Amino acid sequence: MDHNDTSLYDLIAKQLSSVTTAEENTAIEQWLEQSAENRDTYAKLQLIWQDSVHAVKPQKQYNTAAAWEKVSHSIQAPVPLRARFSGFKYAAAAAILVLLSAGAWWLASRPTLKVQELAANEGKIKSLELSDKSVITLRPGARIKYTEGARRLVELEGEAYFEVASDPAHPFVVKTPNLSFVEVLGTAFTVKTASAHTTVIVASGKVKLGAENDTSAVILSSGQKGVWGNGQMSAISNDNPNFMAWKTGILQFNDQSLVEILPQLADFYGKDIRIDESYRATATQQKATISFHDQSCDEVLHELQLLLGFNYKEEDGIIVIGR
Repeated sequence: MDHNDTSLYDLIAKQLSSVTTAEENTAIEQWLEQSAENRDTYAKLQLIWQDSVHAVKPQKQYNTAAAWEKVSHSIQAPVPLRARFSGFKYAAAAAILVLLSAGAWWLASRPTLKVQELAANEGKIKSLELSDKSVITLRPGARIKYTEGARRLVELEGEAYFEVASDPAHPFVVKTPNLSFVEVLGTAFTVKTASAHTTVIVASGKVKLGAENDTSAVILSSGQKGVWGNGQMSAISNDNPNFMAWKTGILQFNDQSLVEILPQLADFYGKDIRIDESYRATATQQKATISFHDQSCDEVLHELQLLLGFNYKEEDGIIVIGR
């Protein structure tokens, strides 16, 4: 089937009315798998249909099959100009169907769907609740793009924490700059993107990480971390208790060496922290069990200095740990 096949839109209308056969459902699924464009077209028609159902008063009944029949006859009239734009006339037919079933007054008043964007600028965390009740918390510097609609898809740059509302019929998908896809049904997890890699840490539930339509994608469960990039995939247990520290403001270290602690501080505070080579062997042996809550980088380093006995200095934005 293609966009010029009128039977395609007949089938979609039947499926949205829940009157298709198993064979017809299979035909639609095969068409959806052919391209992302087909899936986007279906999602738009599905959204229009669902919105029209919500807008209709429950006591009034509409003969949608008859409406579609009427639209189909009208758009098949031989008009040369329409023949040049066959891809658009069927999309118009879907809109006309909604007008017949839900009322032109409602469609005219409905705002046009468009891509929304949210950025966490000025060093502040930002949160957003989508229409499906999913909540996204952006780490400072992160940015997302999303469209409120039937397809739950967001594009992420940076790092964010997702609390996804369960909807098995509509998987939630996170797309990243390196073309990896994170697909979930209902769970909580973090996604951190870079130019070449995507890192996912699952707090609860399960997610799938990989490329779009990738048969080698992995399923990550609660407590696991997955990294995808350059065609390579890894999945291990998450051994970093501070993966959500940017959101909670709490840093915890349990018998960890200074060599292990400093990279986490560097990530949390966005600082360049280095160990002088002459001090690295000592730093490997120094361990601490300590926690910090909403403290500045200088306050944290000073407490560690008192506990472990090192010195530090900052020059040109670089913090150096030494004797």
